[in-house]
Amino acid sequence: MSKQEFIRCALTVSIALLLLSANAFGWGGPSHSAMCHQVFDDPVVSPLLSQISNISTIEDFIGEPASGWQDGQWGNVQARAYIPGISSPNGKNWDSLDETTRLKYMMHNVGDVAVPIGHSPACYNPNGYSNTIAEAALEAQVSTWSTYPDIEGTTTWYNDETGHTYHYTGTIYDVLEEHYYACRDNRDWFKAQPTPWYLFGAHTTGVNHDAGWNGTAIAQMLMRAMIVDYILHKVKAATIGDVHYLPGSNSYDFDANSSYDKDNIIWQSNGTYTQAGGGLDEFYWDVNDDGTWESISTTGHVYYTAAELIAMGLTPNSKVYYPFAMIDDEGKWHESRSWFNFYPGGGVPEPTSLSLLAVGAIAIVKRRRR
Repeated sequence: MSKQEFIRCALTVSIALLLLSANAFGWGGPSHSAMCHQVFDDPVVSPLLSQISNISTIEDFIGEPASGWQDGQWGNVQARAYIPGISSPNGKNWDSLDETTRLKYMMHNVGDVAVPIGHSPACYNPNGYSNTIAEAALEAQVSTWSTYPDIEGTTTWYNDETGHTYHYTGTIYDVLEEHYYACRDNRDWFKAQPTPWYLFGAHTTGVNHDAGWNGTAIAQMLMRAMIVDYILHKVKAATIGDVHYLPGSNSYDFDANSSYDKDNIIWQSNGTYTQAGGGLDEFYWDVNDDGTWESISTTGHVYYTAAELIAMGLTPNSKVYYPFAMIDDEGKWHESRSWFNFYPGGGVPEPTSLSLLAVGAIAIVKRRRR
């Protein structure tokens, strides 16, 4: 047997062993843990982590999700199946998972779809590239790295090989779309390299390193956006709108337009996010606190004259407490109590309004498809 034949046989046996060992896969084992550490240490993510029960277990997770949970990974990610109440396209019941397992599987799915071969969403189209041996070799090399891409402070990634810049900005749906194109371009570049020996290049330099580095960077960017998406959905909080006295008309504007859904966010280019405002479909007011919603609005405004409020039982020259509720664009119900100073004629100076956090997320009252 020639030296070249021996090397080829040794490589074939090594790859076969990798294929039989789930924990050897870079995105399934050591690199999963490394990417989670990177993402959870991100200054935008870390303040939210108190909402998650078992961070250390998620970060130290080794191995693959159970059989079937990886099926249709890009569909799972696109559908945001990790959000309670959202069905997975592959039929798996994500709601049956405890939080730690749910987030382990989610992080694994997100990491896998960033691999430039095999799991990538770009591999599902006619120009896809599915090569199990190449995937195993690439992932195994990634698992040996001592450092991983640092995405702190940015949602922009420049791929030196393709010459393209990817902006993980906008809504979560914008981020998902950008991830698809980042995966596609990284795959096309990787696929265009000479074969087969580039598959077994050194992990510190060359094509394997660059393809894995790019995939790891975009995986972490998507992980960051999705872990924030998950946590803000878990909080289920929204901000209550104000009540404004309108001089001259002796009327009151129950204004909910300053309200916002905390899980409706926009990612900025500096790696932070802002509340998008909106994300709310309907607004409810029980102005006289009698257990009945007197007003339901999709515009965020209802108007009452002082005479109308008195006729409804409100006491002039007093502080009025009333229930207020909202339904967001995913069917979640947010309810709390607010108050305003009811002084017909505007006899009392500011403050005449108050914004409260609707921390009492009562229930999911209905489910809507986007």
